[in-house]
Amino acid sequence: MNLRHLETFLKIVELKSFTKAGEELHLTQPTVSKQMVDLETSFGIRFIDRTKRGLALTRAGEILFRYAKDFIALQEEAAAAIAAFKGLRLGTIRMGASNIPGVYVLPPILKLFRENYEGIQLQLTISDTGDITDKVEQGDFDIGFVGAKDETRKVAYQAFLDDLIVFVAPPTYADSIDIEEMKRCPLITREAGSGTRKCFDLALRKKGIGPGDMQIVAELGDTQAIKEAVKQGMGVAYVSLRAVRDEVKNHSLKVLNVDGIPGVKRSFYTILKKGKSQSPQVQAFLKTIHEWRKNDTIPLFSSKHMFDACR
Repeated sequence: MNLRHLETFLKIVELKSFTKAGEELHLTQPTVSKQMVDLETSFGIRFIDRTKRGLALTRAGEILFRYAKDFIALQEEAAAAIAAFKGLRLGTIRMGASNIPGVYVLPPILKLFRENYEGIQLQLTISDTGDITDKVEQGDFDIGFVGAKDETRKVAYQAFLDDLIVFVAPPTYADSIDIEEMKRCPLITREAGSGTRKCFDLALRKKGIGPGDMQIVAELGDTQAIKEAVKQGMGVAYVSLRAVRDEVKNHSLKVLNVDGIPGVKRSFYTILKKGKSQSPQVQAFLKTIHEWRKNDTIPLFSSKHMFDACR
């Protein structure tokens, strides 16, 4: 069965004429007649009778007429759905993000994107950098956002935003400490798969300091939990400056300066599966990120206070 033959059949029934149907469909009458013969042959039954009073549907033709309308309507619906997909009116973007970009960076970008593409559904999963990279590599996410690179992975990294990792402490702490004092401080860290931890551990190793030199009292898998633990006096922690700007502003936490270990500069990255073509929806989201960056106002320390350890 050919959909074009069904279109011709419907047009014949609508106009009650082979000739008029051919004119409207820009087909010759012999072509229209052949299409009807082919259609009837494929089913092995006649659909249209020609009488002195004109054309008349057979009982089988009446049945086919109902289904033919549904077939053509479904074809048009499918064509509209594909056009909508291409025109960015529908679709879904499956995203994964590590804790800091997922909680403290992406929400305003998601809002901006929805204002321009309200028909596109956004699905965001927050996990650690390793898990997000796994799922992008496996095709479970269309795009990922992480705070550390792993060049062994089959994903493409693109830096899209700067960040600064700093020590934070309760407001009762001194403003500055030296490295030996830092080693004695009770330290709250992120879990092993965290990009924040990976970057800071690398920064410490470049200073000749290993995890065994630190007094680690807890590993927590959530930045908000770490901030609350620090506020309660459990210890100090290293976190993204983007995650504590409100607490620093209202003096519930302070940035602790460690002599010899300045803030650790890093980048956040978009990650895409290598070799995979990106949908128009993902391309539009990347453009939205670019627009949002123009108004990013997070204060970063001057260059003399930054240690670029994660590149």
